[in-house]
Amino acid sequence: MSFSKRYSQYYDLFYHEKNYKAEAAFVTDLLGRYGIVSGHLMDLGCGTGRHAAELAATGFSVSGVDMSFDMLARADARRTSLPGTVAKRLKFQQGDARTVRTEETYDAVVSLFHVASYQTTNADFMAMCHTAATHLPRSGLFLFDCWYGPAVLADPPKVRVKRATSDETAVIRIAEPLMRPHDNTVTVNYTIMMTDGKTQSVETVLETHVMRYMFKPEVELMLDLSGFEVLDSVRWMGGELSAADLSATFVARKR
Repeated sequence: MSFSKRYSQYYDLFYHEKNYKAEAAFVTDLLGRYGIVSGHLMDLGCGTGRHAAELAATGFSVSGVDMSFDMLARADARRTSLPGTVAKRLKFQQGDARTVRTEETYDAVVSLFHVASYQTTNADFMAMCHTAATHLPRSGLFLFDCWYGPAVLADPPKVRVKRATSDETAVIRIAEPLMRPHDNTVTVNYTIMMTDGKTQSVETVLETHVMRYMFKPEVELMLDLSGFEVLDSVRWMGGELSAADLSATFVARKR
């Protein structure tokens, strides 16, 4: 899905506490474990480019792809604010993770912060896997994270409220989840209320995200059918994957 303009506007504010530098280090360490220590990465679903920027800071060249023009505008603005040596290793383009095709081959494809879980059907997820395979040489790596089914079933998502403020705006985001267990999805209805700091006027935006939670056997099967061999499945940010971990990370190698 493509995030709305308003959601994109406040995306980084919602996740200002997220440690993208540490997450990029986790990704590079995991890639390095399987032989990719430098080169060119494709970042599918790059959003506002924060992971891409941190990955570029480690020395990788990164090509980010996202459906949302608004998110990409923020990614480009971020790139221009970076040191020149980092900025030159970054580029962004619009595209759908399921269908985008570039004229480049990459050493690895990464897809982070649950982009895989936005692929809510088998056809969608396999199309995303095919995109990765198309852009990799033999033995290239595909690394992604997703909502992990056992954890979602053990502790279903609950209503959550997040508050964030900037110099100009105060934002409240209410997330109301609806489990759809026959589809292995959660429909998350967001209510976003933005208060202008100067006028105190309030704008309300409604947005719905459908997220798929996934299980190891189905992920392994669909990766296999897409030409990959699964090398590893770990907890996001490292450690053995358990049924209590909401986010699972998979690493696969193209055959």
